[in-house]
Amino acid sequence: MSLKPREPLPESRSTQDLVVEMVDDLAAALVNARIYRPDHPRVIESARSTARFVRELTPVEGERGLRLSVANDLLVHRGHPLVGASIAASRLIGAITARGGGGLEIDDDASNDDVARLLGGLAARPNEGEDWQAFNTQLANLGTRSVRMLPPFVVGVRGTALGGRTTIVTPVKFYQSCIDVLQEVTVSICHGGRIEFADVQSHAEAVLRRLEGDEGPLMNLARQDQYDAFTFGHSVRVAVLAMNFARTLTSDHELLIRIGTAALLHDCGKSLVPFEILHSRKQLSAEEKREMSKHPSYGAEILLDHDAADPLTIAAAFGHHRSCDGKGYPNTLQEHHNLLVTEIVKICDVYEALTAARPYKRPMSPVRAYRVMMSMGEHLDRKLLRRFIENNGIFPIGQLVLLTTGERARVIAQTNRIVFPRVKLETDPHGSPLLDPDALTIDLSLPQTHPHRGIVEAITDLAPTVVKPRAEPDLTTFPLPSV
Repeated sequence: MSLKPREPLPESRSTQDLVVEMVDDLAAALVNARIYRPDHPRVIESARSTARFVRELTPVEGERGLRLSVANDLLVHRGHPLVGASIAASRLIGAITARGGGGLEIDDDASNDDVARLLGGLAARPNEGEDWQAFNTQLANLGTRSVRMLPPFVVGVRGTALGGRTTIVTPVKFYQSCIDVLQEVTVSICHGGRIEFADVQSHAEAVLRRLEGDEGPLMNLARQDQYDAFTFGHSVRVAVLAMNFARTLTSDHELLIRIGTAALLHDCGKSLVPFEILHSRKQLSAEEKREMSKHPSYGAEILLDHDAADPLTIAAAFGHHRSCDGKGYPNTLQEHHNLLVTEIVKICDVYEALTAARPYKRPMSPVRAYRVMMSMGEHLDRKLLRRFIENNGIFPIGQLVLLTTGERARVIAQTNRIVFPRVKLETDPHGSPLLDPDALTIDLSLPQTHPHRGIVEAITDLAPTVVKPRAEPDLTTFPLPSV
């Protein structure tokens, strides 16, 4: 079986976009290498794609090709930390750091075979005592001299700006651990093995502890705009959103963990969807959409084969694309009503899908996503949707915003006024980054304290979304669902 070559990338794609897609390819290749033979078409296609992308990179300051460094559990490209891409690339980062390396370098003349050998080496467990230099020697002995592992990368003090931008403080290692456990689930399913529910549940419990401690850093994850291989990041973001929302509905600790586990595994059926469909960089055809729509049934079947599977997890996997009125998919001959847990996961699933970046679309602003969700009729539970909007906010926690003063700030908490959250300044009015000790926390719902500050627009890495400044939303144009 040979895979079709990818569609040509639009001319508007930036170097950063290309690098993020390459990281995605590398992450996907390492997972595939654990499932398939080294000469399998799915592994070979990732190598071809990566080599092609490297050739498309614009040379900068004499640098020809791709150079990725590793620092503080993050991949860094030309001084810019790739936060979202790094979260999904824990295996790649781990393969480098296990050998004491500081990154990777792929020349623009690297062949497909060169990249394939690099991937094979990274996917293999390092031999005892094997360091980055020994790794490079092995590649050279195979005749591969256009790819190499870099020596350790040294960075300055944590919290300083990289490339003129303030580093987003997130518990990256924890996020990567969540991605890793979902990768293990996929590999196990593809090998006909068993799901280790205890590992998934322990990560759901860890998410809950972090939300109960300081929800800000964790909710930053839900604002990462990168797409990722196998949608692992999507499942983690849905779990974070679902557990944070569910905390406003119940204080039952055990139930919250069950909800988190259900959210983490809601898309486990995608493990059986053909890779070329799941990992497509373009809109799916009608036939491909039909195959993709089978993943809820696949997920339920996989989970039903496990005696230890929680009924709530099975229900969420099966029903997260079914409507309250019985429409959607999978179709059933009997009347089927979704459980409350399924409705929570479904709302968060739709919201994440709308507000996240995909290869074929830009991310929506939260406001636009809410409008789309409210127009979906009976597909979503409208009472729950209202509660979700009120809890999540017009400017969700983790959202970067531009203030009327010219300062940039990040939302850290909601207030009783839906468009006036609490924020923490990240830059001064001239755009210069502020270090944490100098940052100022502001409650925008207290105009008497900060009369000259309001939100002008919500900012993403891809495009700003303009929002009417310093005014409550007009409910004639933004009608919340009635309770």
